[in-house]
Amino acid sequence: MRRGVLTTILVILAFGGFGLLLWANARPGTSSGVIVIPTLQAPTDDPESWQAILQAGFGSNATPLPTIGISTQAFVPPTLALVAADSTLAPLAPVQVGGGQPTLNAVVTATRPAPTAALLATDSLVTAQVVTRPPADWNPPPLIPPISRDPLGRDHYWFSRPVDSNATNFALFSYAFGSDGPQQENPWRVHHGIDMPNPIGQTVRAAGSGTVVWAGPGFQDSPSYGNVVFIRHDFGYNGQPLFTLYAHLANVFVSAGQIVNAEDPIGLVGNTGRVSGPHVHFEVRVGGDRYGDTYNPLLWMVSYVGHGAIAGRVMGPRGDLLQDQTVTIRDFRTGLVVQSTTTYIFLDNGSDVNSDPLWQETFVVGDIPVGRYEVITNIDGLRVSELVDVSEGMTSFVELALTQQEIPELTPTAGS
Repeated sequence: MRRGVLTTILVILAFGGFGLLLWANARPGTSSGVIVIPTLQAPTDDPESWQAILQAGFGSNATPLPTIGISTQAFVPPTLALVAADSTLAPLAPVQVGGGQPTLNAVVTATRPAPTAALLATDSLVTAQVVTRPPADWNPPPLIPPISRDPLGRDHYWFSRPVDSNATNFALFSYAFGSDGPQQENPWRVHHGIDMPNPIGQTVRAAGSGTVVWAGPGFQDSPSYGNVVFIRHDFGYNGQPLFTLYAHLANVFVSAGQIVNAEDPIGLVGNTGRVSGPHVHFEVRVGGDRYGDTYNPLLWMVSYVGHGAIAGRVMGPRGDLLQDQTVTIRDFRTGLVVQSTTTYIFLDNGSDVNSDPLWQETFVVGDIPVGRYEVITNIDGLRVSELVDVSEGMTSFVELALTQQEIPELTPTAGS
């Protein structure tokens, strides 16, 4: 009996203690609901707290960063060591600058006289303004000579242009080679070269390497040329010597006997001699150095990039060459006229101009953009034209003549 009562009491106490524990946990607490993590310190509002961290020695046991010492002396730029008391730098031997360069021939390596020795004073005022003027209009770049792209070997573009591309380095159309000028009622002397009009002081350059034969006024006893540079080139054509002439110069920079390379400055554009304005007169002579040895420079001077030349002749009804005949070049694509010229005039004397020995042309039009063109003239009141394609750096040839159906009946000669 007693054991049963004791057991009952223990059970009641166990259930009572469990119930008391549940009641205590379910009872609402008095805190604000903020959970406080005891392992974190409360944030501080002290603005100088970082100083306290440093004072505590934070990072004192870390690896120090490398530093670069700053010089306290003033910077002195390095200088080249002087050779001697004359304060001149040591000259470099050829091997120190890459060794000697191969040369085409011994002529090019000859010693040149000082250019100032032949500087000629003239009445033409040469100012720094025209010499150093900024380029206004640029021409297309010229091709690099020598060029001979014709499949039959008829081309011989050996020479560069005597004037730079930032100036007028093309031929004046109104006074073409072999013509007598633009005024039929007031003819000029037959032109043995091409003219490049420019302000006084524009640089004139050698069209090819060679030896200066003449430098100054009085060339071949002619006052018309003014100051002249005349060059015999160290290359030729079919075994014949080649010469170039540069006339009407304001100043000359070279002297007779001097060796020049292509594109060396040889003088300045001027208006000396018989001229209507400042320009350089440019001639090419083949086989000899006389006035009657001139050939059209447009068949010897390289064209612009993307350009070529048209050469040809105009034949009369009897197969004769028509002189002083107007020839017009029209762009076939646009229908616009791009240039015109006249055929050569021959006076049947020893001073006549010459047709090319291979082309046998009587007119040349240079610096024509690549494309198709119609070449037009008028023969006995009839319009005659031919189509021609222009290729870069080449001469395109055309012959203008009446067809057999267009040729009128020839007047019978006496005794026929």
